[in-house]
Amino acid sequence: MTTPDGEPLVCVCAKVTEKAVLVAKAAGAGDIPALRAATRANTGCGDCLPDLEELLE
Repeated sequence: MTTPDGEPLVCVCAKVTEKAVLVAKAAGAGDIPALRAATRANTGCGDCLPDLEELLE
């Protein structure tokens, strides 16, 4: 799924984009709990967990 401007959504529930996750990672969010706190990703259904883990690698 993507945003209206074509940016990939990683977390549909919280509407968190791939870019937002990468920005949070660059700012020091190095694990899932830190990404949750920084972006609200993975606070809904949990389906995005594999994608988040991949982006953290």
